[in-house]
Amino acid sequence: MRSFTSSLTLVVASLFFSLFTKGAPVEPAAAISKKAGVTSRYVFAHFMVGIMANRQSAADYDTDMQLAKATGIDAFALNIGTDSYTETQLNYAYESAAKNGMKVFISFDFNWYSPTADIAKVGNLIKTYAGKPAQLRVDNKVFVSSFNGDGLNVAAVKAAAGIDTFFAPNFHPGQTASAGAVDGALNWMGWDSNGNNRAPKASSNVTVVQGDDTYKKWLGSKNYIAPVSPWFSTHYGPEVSYSKNWVFPGDLLWYNRWNEVLKLGPRFLEIITWNDYGESHYIGPLATKHTDGK
Repeated sequence: MRSFTSSLTLVVASLFFSLFTKGAPVEPAAAISKKAGVTSRYVFAHFMVGIMANRQSAADYDTDMQLAKATGIDAFALNIGTDSYTETQLNYAYESAAKNGMKVFISFDFNWYSPTADIAKVGNLIKTYAGKPAQLRVDNKVFVSSFNGDGLNVAAVKAAAGIDTFFAPNFHPGQTASAGAVDGALNWMGWDSNGNNRAPKASSNVTVVQGDDTYKKWLGSKNYIAPVSPWFSTHYGPEVSYSKNWVFPGDLLWYNRWNEVLKLGPRFLEIITWNDYGESHYIGPLATKHTDGK
């Protein structure tokens, strides 16, 4: 049942991607890929590298790359932590992306990296992968993003990387006073919430559109990465030491959100996610090789 749902979701996504990218009647998925000179809009999908420890070669990424490209996704945002296998899996992902005509970029997960202590490490990783053929470049700069990371010294990271970097992290307007140091920003909240990462209530409902407005006001003329997600539900019990038992309203979220994005017309959007199986908001196939059993 899950694989059927994922396949159906991919088909629906193809239709919306064509509208978003072309601003014209729906075209076949094969015709969706962004053509030079037609548009500078980009569709990303968040990809969890941390659950890929069992992948043995670049070939293990080929199915993901091929499906995403056929669907109209321009690049994977490769979410990485500090696991011992991170660079091995990054190498495989970059190699597969290059072979399959996809683009990728690093999204540093600051649940694991320190925004104060890991500046040199982050900068060095940006530099290490910047020259690879599959690295996404925007405005002739190496594109980089994050999950969380407020408090990070962006200028210091760029200096440590030593290259022109288009840095568009998941900073938060309420935690980072000014957007002056970034080139853009990702809003992760693709679901209505209570404003504190829980399901909304009648007395407290922050919509995704309100999140769009908050980010756009904070960013000014800078680039916004709008979130798009089908749903979000997760349950972790006594096997973990933290509370993670959330259900956000889904219902018509996927359909309604794409219509909101079509009206918004952002330069970038990010699908949350391709393969975060533990949070149920994946649109890629569950059958691809991974270690997340939750």
